[in-house]
Amino acid sequence: MKSNKQSISRLVGLDLFRVIAVLTVFLFHSHIHVTKCDYGFLNDYVNMGAIYMTGFFILSGFVLFHTYKNISLTSIVDIKKYYLKRLIVILPLYFLTAIFYILFLGKETWSQDLLLFPIETLGIQSVFNSLFNISHNGGTWFVSCILICYLLYPFIQEIMKQLKRKDKIIILCVCIFILLYSPFIVRGFKISNIYSNPFFRCLEFFIGILLCSLKEDEKCFSSKLWGNPILVLLEFAVLIAGVTLGVRSGKGVGDYMLYNLIALPMFSLITISMSSMNKVPLGDTKIFSYLVKISYAFFLAQYFVWPLVMKINGLINNTNNILTIMICFTLCLVISILGHELFEKPIQSLMRKKLLKA
Repeated sequence: MKSNKQSISRLVGLDLFRVIAVLTVFLFHSHIHVTKCDYGFLNDYVNMGAIYMTGFFILSGFVLFHTYKNISLTSIVDIKKYYLKRLIVILPLYFLTAIFYILFLGKETWSQDLLLFPIETLGIQSVFNSLFNISHNGGTWFVSCILICYLLYPFIQEIMKQLKRKDKIIILCVCIFILLYSPFIVRGFKISNIYSNPFFRCLEFFIGILLCSLKEDEKCFSSKLWGNPILVLLEFAVLIAGVTLGVRSGKGVGDYMLYNLIALPMFSLITISMSSMNKVPLGDTKIFSYLVKISYAFFLAQYFVWPLVMKINGLINNTNNILTIMICFTLCLVISILGHELFEKPIQSLMRKKLLKA
C-alpha cells in the first residue's frame, strides 16, 4: 500500500508571524482589560490588536494547505486520521482552559454550565452569536471557529485541486469582497457584529488556502522580492500606520471587522511574503521553536493572567506601568509553559499513541 507521508518543508517565516500575532493579541488584551497597560505611541494600534485574528485564520488556512496539499483526503481512513490529528492539537488544552475557567472565574450557575456543556464540548458555541460574553466564550470562540474550519478543510482541499488558476482568483476576489463589504451592512442596519461569526472566519481561512494554492503555481508570487525582510517590514509598517491613522481619525474604533479594509490585504501580503522567508532572526534556535510550540497555550493562558495581575499589584502596591507589563508577560509565559509541559504535551503524546497507532 502506498504511504501517504510526505516531506513537509518548514515555513519558518510563518512561525515568526504566528509569534508576532500571539504577542500582539497579548498586548491588546493587556491594554483593554483591567490592567490597562500603556504602550505609548503604539496605543492606537494596540487598541485594535484584535484584527490579528484575521491574520490567524489566513495563516491557519495557508499552513494547513501547505501541509496537506500532497496528501489525499478522499478515503474515510485518511479523513479520520486527519481529523484525529487536528483534534489532538486543539482539544486537550481547550478543555483544560474551559474547566479551569468554569471552576475559578465563571459567573454562570451550575445549571447554566450544564446547559452549555454539550455546545461547548462540541466546540460549536461560535454559531450562537450571543454566547460571546457568556462564560469563556469571549476567547474560545476562536477555537470553535477553527474547529469548524478544520471540519470543512478536507472537502475544500479536494475541490481546490480541481480548480484552474483563473477560478481560484475569481473565488479569492469574491471572498475578499464579502469580507470587506459585510461590516458596512452591520453598521448600516445596526445589527450584531460579525467578529466571532464562523462563516466570515471560514472565509478568511479559505483565503489562506487560496493564497497557498496560488503560490504553489510558479506563475503566481514567484518574484524573489516576496521573501525580502525589507518588504515584510514595509508591509507591517503600512498595517501599523493604516490602523493608527484610522483610530486617530475616530473612524470605526472597536469595529475590528471594519478594519479588514487595511488588515485583510496586508495580512494576505504578509503571509505570502513571510512564507517565502528561508531565514528569520533566531529561527534555528530551540528557544524560537519552543515559543512557536507554546503559542496556543500562551493565547489561552491570558484568561487567568489579568485577575492574577490585579491581585499581585494590590499586594505590592504597584502602580508602575512597566512593572505591570513585565508581571503580565511573565505570568502568561509561566502559565503557558506549565500548561504545555504538564498537560498539553503529555496528553497529546498519549492520544497519538492510542489513536494514531496505524
